[in-house]
Amino acid sequence: MSLLHQVLEVLADGEQHSGVALARRLGVSRAAVSKAVGLAADIPIAVDRRGYRLPSAFRPLDAARIEGLVAATGHSLDGLIIHEEIASTNQALLAAPGEGVYACLAERQTAGRGRRGRTWQASPYGSVLVSVAWTVTETAGPFGVVSLAAGVAVARALESVGVAGAVLKWPNDVLWQARKLAGILIEMRGEAGAMRVVVGVGINVALGPAAAAVIDQGWAELCAIVPGIDRSRLAAQVISELLAVMDDYRQGRAAALLTEWRRRHAFAGMAVRIHEGRESFAALVVDVDEEGALVVEVKGKRRRVQAGDVSVRPL
Repeated sequence: MSLLHQVLEVLADGEQHSGVALARRLGVSRAAVSKAVGLAADIPIAVDRRGYRLPSAFRPLDAARIEGLVAATGHSLDGLIIHEEIASTNQALLAAPGEGVYACLAERQTAGRGRRGRTWQASPYGSVLVSVAWTVTETAGPFGVVSLAAGVAVARALESVGVAGAVLKWPNDVLWQARKLAGILIEMRGEAGAMRVVVGVGINVALGPAAAAVIDQGWAELCAIVPGIDRSRLAAQVISELLAVMDDYRQGRAAALLTEWRRRHAFAGMAVRIHEGRESFAALVVDVDEEGALVVEVKGKRRRVQAGDVSVRPL
């Protein structure tokens, strides 16, 4: 565990701590504490002559608390781990052998990805970066529904912490006031008679200037919507809701999940531009079908658009 992480864990109580007190508690010099804090460029630790204080949005995730909150909803995990730094939470779970339901979280990702191979931009300790893995049989339902079900789960979790008006952009973005608040990446690994499914979720809690500067679309952050947001509570809600929708999916209730997704559809009935591979065309959004494909109308004819490499933008 890095010294910075240790400092953040002490500051997680929300109180002000002097450099002398931190150094004494952690068994290091005041200079070492100052250097560690100085490395936290995108973490707005408040520093004045009395010491250091950490905004609530940046307090380290608490594994024991998250597991307890998940268990309180009646769901269970076979394992949960939080990494201070990792390349990708999705890749960590895809590479892990065996079955079971596992969650992997990170304070910092060095190779986090969104759809279409894009880099997922997130500030250290300023996001909820979580992946959950299951084994799903091929008879559970259309795989195209998984991404939409995950969107429903994230929207529910956001509502539970006070976010009103979150909507879903096909196939896997969560928007607030037309700006991106969260993204979802589904990855799968084939196994005999089944599929290992990993759902990765990234939620902007508090974006630092370095991450914000390279994002090429409108974005929102939770700390501006729900001041004092508790990242551990939010992470637990995301995991619990993902477990709930995947239970529904595996028990053949995909139709109910699609109905809920439609109620939250950001672009229903809107004119959009769809970028599919090298093709780009204007279309009117009609619906999503029972397999999770987007149904649009192009020059008076209906057309199904699969998830793959598709980007949907309003005109």
